[in-house]
Formats: sequence, C-alpha cells, structure tokens
Amino acid sequence: MSEDFKANRQTTSDSSGKWEYHKQSFCFNNKEIQLLIPDSKAIHQHYLQVKESEGKMFYWARLWPASIALCRFIADNENLFQHKKVAEIAAGLGLPSLLAAHYSKEVNCSDYNADAVNLMKQSVALNGLNNVECSVIDWHNIPEGFSPDVILLSDINYDPIEFIVLQQLITSFIQKGITVILCTPQRLVAKAFVEPLLHFCKQQENYSIDMDNIITETSLFVLTN
Repeated sequence: MSEDFKANRQTTSDSSGKWEYHKQSFCFNNKEIQLLIPDSKAIHQHYLQVKESEGKMFYWARLWPASIALCRFIADNENLFQHKKVAEIAAGLGLPSLLAAHYSKEVNCSDYNADAVNLMKQSVALNGLNNVECSVIDWHNIPEGFSPDVILLSDINYDPIEFIVLQQLITSFIQKGITVILCTPQRLVAKAFVEPLLHFCKQQENYSIDMDNIITETSLFVLTN
C-alpha cells in the first residue's frame, strides 16, 4: 500500500445488481478520489454466464499500476491539463480521468466495454464531478469529430496484435495537434510498441508503483508533434 492509497474501503452492490464492489480512496497532491472497484470473482462469474469469458473481458475490472503512475504525473503536471479538453481511451475504471477532472475544462472517460462505462458513471457521481462524460468508445472506431486537447492512455499495449492499429491511431492524434500521454509497465513487449513513437516524445518519467507489495516499474511518455 503506497502513499497514493487510503485504507478505508466499503463493500456494496452496483445499481444493476450484477456484482459487488468496494469503494477505495486515493489521494494525489491533496486531491481525494473515490473509486468503485468490482469484485473480481463476481465479474468472472457474470461473464461466464453470458458466455463472454475471454480474458480480455476482465481487464477493465481491476486497477492497474500504470493508472496509478499516470495519476502521479497528472498531479505533478497540472499545468498540462488546466482549461483543457481531456479524453481517456480504454479507461477501465477511469481513475486518471477522475483526477484529471479536478484540473481540466472537461473530460471524456471511455472504454469499449459498456459495463466499465456504467461503473465509471457511478464513480463520477460519487465524486460529485459535473465535467466528466462517460462514453462507450472502441479504439477501432473513434467517433468522427473526436478531438480533445489531451488524450490519456494507460497500459493499452498488452496485445501485440493491436500494436499497429494503436501506433497508427496515436500518430494520427499527434498529427492533429493532440498531446498523447502514454503510460506503460516496463514489460518486454512494451519496448517494441513504444520505440516507433519515441521521436514524438517530449518528456519521459519513470515510476515505481507498489501495489499489494508488488513493485511494478512503469514509464510515462508525453507525445507531441
């Protein structure tokens, strides 16, 4: 448990009654965030019942170290977000979006999974945020006119099959003048994904994230044209 976390948790059920979740508190530079995190066993059972039990279906439902690292960067670089339109793609539980909302003009927190988006909405309401929109967005089908000032990407490069699509998408965003902030664990497969994008890198930060007494080394890249 690191200084980013607070110990208080509360277990309850989501509004749909599908599963239980707990509420966990986070604090980054005195900005406190309440995040709803679903019970992993309940999530697994739910997707088995609807015959959608592929592992990728569960990625959204847990908190990943890269999202903590991204939050640390946001809190330490609030000037990059002030009065800006921010979007997070493949946000999962949406913790970075909830923090960015404290500094930004507006935030679009998105994931391709509708269950993730429904839980995001509850976290947004729990935090009393009125400048966050939660949307179902698939990175294979970005909506026309999607043009924020800053895009947040946290641990998206886990499947090499998706690397070319994501690299092309990130490049297209940068060429439109959008700043892309990419945070990734320092796994071997990440190197092949990041290297073609490094000529866009204007800032790099490294973070050691301690979750449940497991240290994950992460790298964060600010990519601009």
